[in-house]
This record gives sequence, C-alpha cells and structure tokens, in this order.
Amino acid sequence: MMDSIKLPGIKTGMKAYLLALVSVVLCIAFSYHFLDREIARSSYDFIRGKRILSAYSSNIPDLLLPLAVAITGLSWAAYCRFRRKDSSSPYTRFFHLIGWTVPLSFLLKTGLKYVFGMTNARVWLANKGEFGFHWLHGGTDYCGFPSGHMAVFSVLVIALVRYFPPLRFAGLTFLLLLAAALIVTGYHFLSDVVAGALLGLLIDNRVFQALEGRYSKQA
Repeated sequence: MMDSIKLPGIKTGMKAYLLALVSVVLCIAFSYHFLDREIARSSYDFIRGKRILSAYSSNIPDLLLPLAVAITGLSWAAYCRFRRKDSSSPYTRFFHLIGWTVPLSFLLKTGLKYVFGMTNARVWLANKGEFGFHWLHGGTDYCGFPSGHMAVFSVLVIALVRYFPPLRFAGLTFLLLLAAALIVTGYHFLSDVVAGALLGLLIDNRVFQALEGRYSKQA
C-alpha cells in the first residue's frame, strides 16, 4: 500500500536528491540575475495594456493567512474524523500531512522573507529602483522572496499527488497557473515563485518522512 502513495522522485537516493536541490537553487540564481526583471517588465507592460486585467490585478486582496488558518483547522478536524474509521487510509494520512505542512510553510516563508528582504516586485515595478536582497530587512517593500502562495499551495498539491495519483495532472496544472498568475500580475518575480515551490517541496518531504516513520512503528 505504501508504494502506491509515494510521490515519484521524492524518495530517491540522497545523491539524486542533492543533485535536484542544487539544480533548482542554480535555476533560482540564474533567474534572479538574468530573468526576473525582464519578465517582470514584460508582464507589467502586458497587464497595463489590458485595462480590465490591470484594474482587477491591482485590487486582489492577500487572503493567504486566513486561507492557511482555515485549511489547517479543517485538515485537523478531517484527520480526527477519518482516524476513527481507519488510521491508515489515504484520507487520514493526507489530512494529517497537510495539517502540519500548511502552517509550517506559512510560518517558514514569513521568517525567510524577513531574512532575505527581497525587493517586492510591485514596488520595483512602480519606481524601477533598487532590486535585490536586503538581508534581515523585511517589511512591506522587502517581502518578495520566497513566494508564500507557492509554498503553501505546493505542499497542498504535493500531498494530493502523493495520496491521490489520478489528480496529478489537475494539481500540477493548478500550480503552473498559480505561478503564472503571480508573475503576470506583478506579485512576484520568477525566482520568488520557484523558491516558494522549492520550500514547499522540502517541507513536504521532511514532514512526510517523519509521519511515515511513525506510521511504520505503529504497524
């Protein structure tokens, strides 16, 4: 049963895991130096030329915190319910996993934003001024890296794919559309989005291994 719910590629050898991690970090660095500003400018010019899109994208509220709180609460409630019926069912393990990973991803992205102090994409687009990391700065103008939306929704989608493989295509499509929306609307640079997805992947991997270790001992 356990082989059917593992995400392909995650539980590979340590060498392959480190190679993949280094590759993504290099992609983030390349994007930061060579792609971020050009993509942001192009996206900004595109949106500005579409009056309806421009008006809509400039007024999207940030609902990540209430969403994270709601998802966490509902996950733990669902976990308790399904655990009474079958503690080893995919539903039980799915809700147990996201009950931990969603709040962890939100808290860690908040701390990392303060540490990196990356220029907010919308602030940079507004004045084309300073760009880059401002270590241990934080604040509204320096909260771009990593993307919290990508981190939180990545752990959700990865958990969904782990336990319900037929939903893989729908989940990955959603993540790609979310990434594109965050970039096109000027909420994030490309490197912010990739870093957010990487953060979600790392959190999911560590929590998944810890929880599966507990389930193995109980078996």
